[in-house]
Amino acid sequence: MSTGLVLMFVALAVCLLIGVPVAFSIRISCMTLLYVNGGPSLDILLQRMVSGAKSFNMLAMPMFIFAGALMVYGSTPRLIRLANMLLRRVPGGLGATAMAACGFFGAVSGSGVASAAAIGKIIGPSMLEQGYPKGLTAGLIAAGGTMACIIPPSIVMVVYSASANVSIGDMFLAGFIPGVITILALITLNCVIAKKRGTQNLAHNYTSKEKVAIWLDALLPLVTPVIILGGVLSGILTATEASVIAALYAFLLAVFVYNEINLKKFVKVACESVVSSSIILFIIAAATPFGWIMATQNIPQMFTTALLTLTSNPYVILGIFFVLLLILGCFMETICIIILMTPILLPIAKQMGLEPVHFGIAMLMNLAVGGCTPPLSVCLFTSCRILKMRIEESFPDMWYVLIVVTLCALLALVWPDLSMFLVNLSK
Repeated sequence: MSTGLVLMFVALAVCLLIGVPVAFSIRISCMTLLYVNGGPSLDILLQRMVSGAKSFNMLAMPMFIFAGALMVYGSTPRLIRLANMLLRRVPGGLGATAMAACGFFGAVSGSGVASAAAIGKIIGPSMLEQGYPKGLTAGLIAAGGTMACIIPPSIVMVVYSASANVSIGDMFLAGFIPGVITILALITLNCVIAKKRGTQNLAHNYTSKEKVAIWLDALLPLVTPVIILGGVLSGILTATEASVIAALYAFLLAVFVYNEINLKKFVKVACESVVSSSIILFIIAAATPFGWIMATQNIPQMFTTALLTLTSNPYVILGIFFVLLLILGCFMETICIIILMTPILLPIAKQMGLEPVHFGIAMLMNLAVGGCTPPLSVCLFTSCRILKMRIEESFPDMWYVLIVVTLCALLALVWPDLSMFLVNLSK
């Protein structure tokens, strides 16, 4: 490895350790390499950044963020009432409702933090009132929120699709079964703990009229994922077009059907969505020249050769990937890891015979654990902040949640059919 490459990675590591924003850390590392190597001109970094940010598929990301933010007004509470009605008699019914609601909301917003925040604000306080331990409440909401990265449509799936050059529609299909299985596993964990600890279950007895009213009330929000997935998978819509329609549909529901958003709230939601989208797109733009440099400097090939000199056992290599991504997920944001590591790990995965779509889902499942694991743990921090508790109060109950999510991630890695079944079925 050349001196320039060594200094590039050293500069990246130092910048991240001292707290420099990720986008600027990546840019500084790229500039370091070009400066040490004496060229090409630094102008090429700007050119690559522009080309990375102007991708048509990337337009889907800000619109999905906007749609998810709009769904909080009217749609999300109705989906929660439906989930509560369906799961009210299950031991720990309110916790099960929270997990099902995270699945519903994830199928609309595509954002883990947005899901944890929306569901946590509505259900979290009620769970604490019913005697749920603080740690379990925060852990379940955080883990359920991370499933928005797996259950389609997903913002990080759009990023991975662009990085790995795979079909967004295939990624959406592949994430459905692993996401649902993880939600069911979390519901099972909640039921076991609730039954063991005797958590009170305040199940409301709904009349037939109330049940019909709740179903009808939730019908319009339930149409949203049907529009998105149906349009993309049928080939009628691209992911970008589907995201625009989803945002427009969420706007119509919030403004004209439920009348729960006014001009002031709309401006606030729009501004927050623009800021979130801009941050992510700037990171993606900054990472584009980083990926170009790694390709031109043959970093993936060098990494592959070095790894294969250690072992040729595919299971050991997968184990190394699994541990590496778990560690990175504890310290870095998911989208940053996808952008930085996909060009390095995916060629090795392909050489081992793994489908890029399957590897992508396994990678996202693995990184979902990082959303619940300190010190970064953005979803766990979000749920703890909403519940007005310190993050250390979430342990030791949080360990049970982490074990379940980690086992589901491991299952997605070693069992390709889990993610590829629907993809192969659609061919």
